[in-house]
Amino acid sequence: ATTQPAIQVSNYKSGETIRYPVPLIRGELADRSLTSVSIVNTSSKRETREMTGLAYKGRFKVLSELIPGVNKLIIRAGGRELPLEITYRPQTNPYFVRCVYLTDNTGETKYQSPIENDPQDYAAKLDTAMKVLQTFTAERNHDLGFGRCTFNLELDDQGKVKVHLFKEPRPAKHYYEINDGQWWGEVAGELGRAFPMKYAKNVAIASYTRFDPATQKVRGHTALGGGELGLFGSGNLFTWPSRLQDVQAAFMDTRPIDPKKIFSDSVGRDTFWGAASTTIGATLHELCHTFGLPHTREPMDIMTRGIDQFNRAFTFVDPPNAANKEAIEFRDTEVACFPPISAAALVPCRWFALDKRKYPDDGKIAAKLDDTGENIVVQSDASVAFVGFGVKGDAAYHTIPAKGDRQVVIPLADVRKHTKSDNFDVRVVDEYGQIAVFDGLTKGPFVQSWQFASITPAWQDHSSLVAVDDQKLKEIAASAASAPMIPFEDRFIDFHKALPKAEPDNVVGYASRTIKSDGSRIVTIFTGSDDSLRVWMNGKLVTQVQGMRAAAIDAECSRAMLEAGENTLLVEVSQGNGGWGLYLRIEDDKGKLVPSQRLASGEL
Repeated sequence: ATTQPAIQVSNYKSGETIRYPVPLIRGELADRSLTSVSIVNTSSKRETREMTGLAYKGRFKVLSELIPGVNKLIIRAGGRELPLEITYRPQTNPYFVRCVYLTDNTGETKYQSPIENDPQDYAAKLDTAMKVLQTFTAERNHDLGFGRCTFNLELDDQGKVKVHLFKEPRPAKHYYEINDGQWWGEVAGELGRAFPMKYAKNVAIASYTRFDPATQKVRGHTALGGGELGLFGSGNLFTWPSRLQDVQAAFMDTRPIDPKKIFSDSVGRDTFWGAASTTIGATLHELCHTFGLPHTREPMDIMTRGIDQFNRAFTFVDPPNAANKEAIEFRDTEVACFPPISAAALVPCRWFALDKRKYPDDGKIAAKLDDTGENIVVQSDASVAFVGFGVKGDAAYHTIPAKGDRQVVIPLADVRKHTKSDNFDVRVVDEYGQIAVFDGLTKGPFVQSWQFASITPAWQDHSSLVAVDDQKLKEIAASAASAPMIPFEDRFIDFHKALPKAEPDNVVGYASRTIKSDGSRIVTIFTGSDDSLRVWMNGKLVTQVQGMRAAAIDAECSRAMLEAGENTLLVEVSQGNGGWGLYLRIEDDKGKLVPSQRLASGEL
């Protein structure tokens, strides 16, 4: 009979090289009664030189911190030792994640805590958490066969995460009174001005989050990510570990949280470990939104409620809590993860490149139905790395093209089978990490040829639309009628491209076209604009939407009467900042799509 070695490492081989500093080492022990292991990095003189990990029924998990270069480790358990050598070679990728701790205009850094004499060591907590997020991402991607790819962190000479202390210009009361979207927008703008650098994604934690026991409400709390910013409240920062040596202990900490006295973001578990798991996991969730990941339908995905089981990647049982009085032993399939549909989209992300490389930013990506209407065709200037399909914001199906493919054909029947929908979006990632999202491919055709008026008035007051009377409408329509017809390849009508001489912000643009009808009929006009919108048919207002928004296909629809002969369709799109444009398609009075050849000729 073969004797089992006293200590076996299952996820590393001696001599491996990794590109991040904190490996999570997993393995097996011959002695199933052991409850702990230790690991010594004999190459390091840091305080993390020796660390203790968990053992459970013959399995173990232990963290170690590496220094750049070769690290000679010794794993100890039950009086036995196993040497392990891992080389840490820091990433050279210039795209990185920046960590920011926000205060209001007083500069007060204190976070709310029920702990007496809480050391308020926010920088240490953020250093630890960010490294744990980096480790989790690498290890879970490796488990799927994608390699230990993970995002790069901004580290100082001592290997600590640089935590930028940032004082915001307004008092906490201001941030309590605005909605989450406004708050996110203000912080994004402030950080963009303070750190004008395109290579960073920002994780920002607000110190001024406060729970009010009297009203049972938490102020200054959010979990919102996208663009270049993931924004979070600090309501449960007191539960986060301050040292790598304490990570596993933090995820086993059964101290109760009284939700009537202090904020408890723990899905009813109301313990330190439950809140630590959910909130650290949520930080990764929102950070991944900045990398372009949507939600999914996978229950253990970090992009769903897998955040609540983040702790399980580092432990073996869920300790007792308010929801379950007994400890719960979970299966490996019940641990937070990145499923293939999420991991495959992260791999080509620029923030996951291990080394510096050149990235073109002008590559074109397109997706459309082919002439048969039975296949989706994706085309890209660069190789297509990922094609995903989502329904109502949730990623539901994906495919990974063969390396080097610049054109990918996916049968529409396959997409419908896996998404169980005809109303899906298509998300394409190329080899350089450029992302393009296409919506409503099965809808249409869209009106893609327009004449643009040279009249472009200013739009300073975004709370109302510009004043336009009948005489002004006639002048605008005449201006457009004298302009050349501009065809667009894309369904989105980009006013920036059509009106290059117009002001890019705080301006109004007009597009028009003539539609011929063989008789009187009612049509439905589907629209979506960035930003505000008005639509007139033969001088009669049929659609009006006031507000700052992103363009979305079929955001609204309206009915309009066409007269026999020529009809004038006039569209006004008011632009605040950023994108400026329109989606517009038409259905006839029987709900059928208007054929594209008839739209092209302007005849219905």
